[in-house]
Amino acid sequence: MKTLLAYVELARPLNGIIAFISAWLGGMFASGKSLHFFTDVKMIYVSVAALLLLSAGNAINDYCDYNIDKVNKPQRPLPSGRIQRQNALIFSIILIAIGIGLGTLINVFAVGIAVLVSALLVSYAIWLKRTPFIGNIVVSSLTSLTFISGGIAIGSVRGTLIPAIFAFLFTTAREIIKDLEDTEGDIKNNVKTLAILNPRLAVIMALSFMVSVIVFSPMPYLFGWYSWHYLVAIVIGVDLVLIGFSIQLSKDFSKASCTFIQRWMKWDIFVGLGAIYLGTLLQR
Repeated sequence: MKTLLAYVELARPLNGIIAFISAWLGGMFASGKSLHFFTDVKMIYVSVAALLLLSAGNAINDYCDYNIDKVNKPQRPLPSGRIQRQNALIFSIILIAIGIGLGTLINVFAVGIAVLVSALLVSYAIWLKRTPFIGNIVVSSLTSLTFISGGIAIGSVRGTLIPAIFAFLFTTAREIIKDLEDTEGDIKNNVKTLAILNPRLAVIMALSFMVSVIVFSPMPYLFGWYSWHYLVAIVIGVDLVLIGFSIQLSKDFSKASCTFIQRWMKWDIFVGLGAIYLGTLLQR
């Protein structure tokens, strides 16, 4: 049981759940109507595939970051010795194979997306993560693709653009803040992130993307795409929270502060997704 729980922790289930929900919501937004999820087998396939591929990416990331995590996150399954490093690699390969396999049950475009996502996840873990800012953009792009994959599963990507843009901006800000959090271990392992090369510029970039989310958030309502319910939820649940985090980050970008901000942002993305769902559902 302890080993099973260690593999669950390795996969980072919260991130997987976000991917699962995002793919499903992408299909719902693209369909223009509420989906009968449990009777729509292609939506089940794409949502599970998104969860598995992201989990595989997390496992590969921990495999590649073994030495870094010894400093930054010694309690993680690999540096703590609860899972052997080579077993994490095998685990990720199995998940990728299943994820791509599920794509073959959907359509050829889903297979293409699954292969592309897998390649980007591996590339990110091996070297793109260590490329200043580019690594952050890759992660954000992968998050956006999750929504688009839901649309691909039902044969249309219409309606996925707004959540994809929101996810891109929000995730880029959080990824930069995560780099600020991890500078100690990254320096010791010669990882050249923007947070290491120029921490103040990294703060400015993170703040810029947080502001971009705030500026972008009312547009779907103003253009008549989402109902006023969306506007209320997004302003209260996301914009005000990001304003508070922006003020905190501008004053204090220490490890403790960045840890607090990025962890709460991980939860706050659920609020953003909920606001989009609410705005879409009540618009009809």
